[in-house]
Amino acid sequence: MAFFLHVNLSIPYVKRNIHCDSCNSGRLGCHQLFDLAKKRSVPLAWNIGAFPKNTQKDCRLLTCLQQCSPRIKLSMTPIYSLLEKIERPSRYLGNEVNVIRKDFDQMEIKVCLVFPDKYEMGMSHVGLKILYEILNRLPHVVAERCFAPDLDLEDALRQKKIPLFSLESKKPLSAFDIIGFSLTYELTYVNMINILDLAQIPVWQKERTDDHPLIIAGGGCTMNAEPVADFLDAACLGDGEEIVLDVIKTVQKKHDSRSLLLHALSEIEGIYVPSFFQPEYNSDGTLQAVTPLKPGYEKINKRTLKEIDSAVFPTRLLVPSIKTIHDRIGIEIQRGCNRACRFCQAGYIDRPVRQRSPETILKIAEESYRQTGIDEISLLSLSAADYACLVPLLSELNQRYADKRVSLSVPATRTEKMTPDLIEQIKKVRRTGFTIAPEAGSERMRRVINKGNKVEDLHVAVKNAFSAGWQLLKMYYMVGLPFENDDDVLGIADESRQCHQIARGFSPRAELNTSVSSFVPKPHTPFQWEPQMTIEETERKYALVRRNLGDRRIHFKHHHSQMSYLEGILSRGDRRVSQLLYFAFQEGCRFDEWEEHFDFAKWSQAIEKWGVDPAFYLHRKRNREEVLPWDHLFAQMDKEFLWEEYEKAQREAFTEDCSVARCSDCGVCDFREVKNRIYVVDEKPVVVKKGNREAYGWTSVGANLVFAQPDRRSQGPRGAGSPLPLFKIRARYSKTGDARFMGHLELIQVMKRTITRAGFPVRYSEGFHPQMKLAMGPPLSLGIESEWEYFDLELISPLEPDFFSQQLNERLPHGVKILVSERVDRKIPSIYSSITSMDYKIWSEKGNLEPFRDVLHGFVGGENRMWRRISDQKEKIFSLKDHVQTDLEHFPDELVVSIRQSQEGSLKPQEVVKAFLEKEPRELEGIRFLKIGLSFGVQAGMSG
Repeated sequence: MAFFLHVNLSIPYVKRNIHCDSCNSGRLGCHQLFDLAKKRSVPLAWNIGAFPKNTQKDCRLLTCLQQCSPRIKLSMTPIYSLLEKIERPSRYLGNEVNVIRKDFDQMEIKVCLVFPDKYEMGMSHVGLKILYEILNRLPHVVAERCFAPDLDLEDALRQKKIPLFSLESKKPLSAFDIIGFSLTYELTYVNMINILDLAQIPVWQKERTDDHPLIIAGGGCTMNAEPVADFLDAACLGDGEEIVLDVIKTVQKKHDSRSLLLHALSEIEGIYVPSFFQPEYNSDGTLQAVTPLKPGYEKINKRTLKEIDSAVFPTRLLVPSIKTIHDRIGIEIQRGCNRACRFCQAGYIDRPVRQRSPETILKIAEESYRQTGIDEISLLSLSAADYACLVPLLSELNQRYADKRVSLSVPATRTEKMTPDLIEQIKKVRRTGFTIAPEAGSERMRRVINKGNKVEDLHVAVKNAFSAGWQLLKMYYMVGLPFENDDDVLGIADESRQCHQIARGFSPRAELNTSVSSFVPKPHTPFQWEPQMTIEETERKYALVRRNLGDRRIHFKHHHSQMSYLEGILSRGDRRVSQLLYFAFQEGCRFDEWEEHFDFAKWSQAIEKWGVDPAFYLHRKRNREEVLPWDHLFAQMDKEFLWEEYEKAQREAFTEDCSVARCSDCGVCDFREVKNRIYVVDEKPVVVKKGNREAYGWTSVGANLVFAQPDRRSQGPRGAGSPLPLFKIRARYSKTGDARFMGHLELIQVMKRTITRAGFPVRYSEGFHPQMKLAMGPPLSLGIESEWEYFDLELISPLEPDFFSQQLNERLPHGVKILVSERVDRKIPSIYSSITSMDYKIWSEKGNLEPFRDVLHGFVGGENRMWRRISDQKEKIFSLKDHVQTDLEHFPDELVVSIRQSQEGSLKPQEVVKAFLEKEPRELEGIRFLKIGLSFGVQAGMSG
């Protein structure tokens, strides 16, 4: 358990006077501090995390504090006491399966990888997982994680004055040498500022000293890092696998000052140090120049990983207990896309195309599944269907994993690539979702943006999906593209109606989700000179589509127009935008990327305080000669090439995919090491080398591959063979410590994946979405520990109970343990229906239970109390006399209550406490609950 101690502000001026600089410059010695505290009769606590990170071990002030601590009462605030009072505390536990823990104090370099969004989003990010793996492979480096705390935890941290901490060691962020932010979406910028503030680190780069961590950012947004430049020490442009190692080597050299460290970092290819550049402006507000302040450091190249097949890719993935946004094994099969869609920033900044070999992908899949037990594999790419080996690769994956009920998925697919062969492989286990992306509502506009798909391609894709049994298809479009007119916008509705008509030919219940977003012209694309639509125009075009869909089974969804408005400012802005971000932070803007948190009124107040007209960044057309804020970044990209593409858009001219056709001369490749590297399907291995690409062959029959033999312990394909035998095992387990913060649904997922990793012969349900036949006992309320939880598992072949328990205990996360397991009759009644009562021990970490004394003695003496539960607008009244028995043998140290389970339901122990004291248990700090027993009304198959 981690504790943070903080200075009690009841002592004026102490906070600013007591400090440690080489241990001896504090204006007030710690003995004087204690005397002052004693004299004023106030408790004192010191924030150990606030000590300069290099002086904690040998600081005489800290040593003296520890020696003198018995003289006064130290107030200690455990982090876990905060988690008891917030929603979804398992986000912050850091106890995932496969988590990496090192001795923090023994590591030479300490890195905190921060994703400035909620845990569920950050844990879905492949880039974060790659960096976590690379850094923790280094013996002298520890890499831990931190995510943006939700509003309830932020409030608790600020109230208790506790600095934001990492997940693994619970160390404050200020104790790390490097804090690395992943910036993947502009609307997370304010979260980044808030994280720095919560960590008690100066948010402005110019205010940091040598004692503060190095603040670095990476990700697609740093290709225009100017809006956040004043908050960053450095930014990484491009691929992170190699550049992060160079940064570690540079930091390891222990430079004498922060300035010298930044100079050394600027020598690394791909590192941008914003403080070494000075923007200068014309009288009309446009940029005159971004002037380099360091000789020879004028433009920054993007760092490009030459090939990804041998690059590090994590297979021992962290397995969260909560459901993440993309809850799957994501395998990057290809980086980059050369389709040259003129609206797509990723298609330009991630060039060239570099593909992984099918052999490597299969190895990653095998090890990832073995280490995680996750039952979906997603093959990730900007354009996965352009991977020539995709269908034979999916076929091979299905041969290996279909009998284990592992489903396969691919991201949004081009219409002409959604073939029957691809669909057939995707639906083998379960029908995962399909999204196709026509992007624009007419063939003319698809020529403008270089998408090139015909409406017939779309119709064929829809036919292929619904003829294969799909009932729902998602289609993605944009409005506000350059050179668009209302006919193009109405084309979205027309195409949706046509597609739905085709779908209804296969199923009268067929549905479509037509999703539309507002186009934002992004840096380093041919449309970077174009203006963005106003909010009013965006809403008008959304309404055009909505009014013309005309069928209730076509569901219209659209992106928030005000979010797109802000995204445009933040993606196309210069350094002056940093002031707007800071004002938005001060106004309380948080999680603007989530509609439930987004508050445009706060942003409007920040814009008013900023005093700049956003139209300057959004609604004006740039000319060819204007200096753009990002011109000095991504030096390889030829600006003339982008302008030529812009002119070709006006002519509706086509640009070929240079990974399979001729080079388009964008400037990114050097044709020696940096070039397209692709794989093709052929009857025999081939290697084709041309100036702009290398093509490697892969045989369609999978030569040189070891095909997996079906696992005979697992259930066979649906409907195949004779009925499978059925065996049932019942297990009793405990859920204590950190695990008490896992919710019931989270625990179910943890159990399923642990059972999968153990390789047990599990029985699955039938149908299109097969589920493991696992039956859990009644849900345990969040925050309650238990030594008496149960589950039943159905098997198709028997297992020895001791072996079953041992294998699970080797794989379960800390805090969950199988205590005993038994074979039981498969017809035995369910756990849920067998339980008649549950026993709980209640105690207080802060002392005894004296507040309960009077009411408990009255209750034992015959007084009754009632409890009203209101849920889903229904009221249920419980009589405590009928449902609760109390044992006062060890009162006031602890209280034991037995709660009866009846047909009308059961009380929760927290409700019993609240009924007795008329207070929420969370209002009584330190109240703890432990389930210590239960009773079965019928034979439950366990001796207990």
